[in-house]
Amino acid sequence: MFKPNFSLTLRHAALALALSGLAGLATAQTMHVELNTASLGSSGFLDLQFNPANTPAAFASATISHLSGFGDLSGVGLTGDVQQSAGGFAFGNTTDYNDLFQALSFGGKVSFDVTFGGLADPSPAAIPSKFAVSFYGADGMTVLGNAEPDGSLMSLSWQPTAGAGALSLAITDQTIANVSAVPEPSAWAMLGAGLALVGYARRRKLAA
Repeated sequence: MFKPNFSLTLRHAALALALSGLAGLATAQTMHVELNTASLGSSGFLDLQFNPANTPAAFASATISHLSGFGDLSGVGLTGDVQQSAGGFAFGNTTDYNDLFQALSFGGKVSFDVTFGGLADPSPAAIPSKFAVSFYGADGMTVLGNAEPDGSLMSLSWQPTAGAGALSLAITDQTIANVSAVPEPSAWAMLGAGLALVGYARRRKLAA
């Protein structure tokens, strides 16, 4: 007669829950960007852009927060659909060119979180908007690093499709740019619950 192993079943269920939490990290809409400026000289400019591939496009936004290493923001240059907000900046894609230009002292690390949102576009031809990062020399014109023809060292393209939306990442200079997913609170909660169940199942097995 078959006797179900409830302890094993519980462990499998807990593991599946934990893995589903990890899977949620890949679809997170918030990304952490870290930029190492040690190889760029002494000073220059950081350039952040969020522009639609074509217009008109469904409204999309890119909000940067948890800024570190940005220096004095009093002289930051904002062009197009960009607004300074509490603790960061909010980009929209309502114009062709939306830009943040900030003077920096190089040598350390610059980091921030970028959160994408907007109105879902369910059409197969949904127009993406690209969030791009570039560095320029002290003259404000010389492109630094191993950049794309448009000057970007890394970019995140946001496709506002129905549901969670879709992100695609391109990093041209990995010695400068590093990007990682920031899990949403629900993903952390699911992962924590899964790991707690794994621990509970383990303790039951040891006590048996």
